[in-house]
Amino acid sequence: MRRMPTLVVTAAMAAGVVFTALPAQSAVASGITCNVPEMHQQITRLRDRANSQDRSGDHSGARNTRAEADALQRRMQWCIDADDNV
Repeated sequence: MRRMPTLVVTAAMAAGVVFTALPAQSAVASGITCNVPEMHQQITRLRDRANSQDRSGDHSGARNTRAEADALQRRMQWCIDADDNV
């Protein structure tokens, strides 16, 4: 488990990023706990689902699912970068 400093969370929220996994009060109060291996698995599942949607002809759904995976990928990278800079 990795923790993101409150400063990183605040900067991300100011940039318009919404952390849907946690309420805003707990995110700012105690930092966000990142489980990088779990996030990586979730990204893989989302990308697999997007590929399935593409094959079935749901291209707009696949685009939305890929966007969700990309957002999670950025959050995971923020966790890794924050941990490296602490």
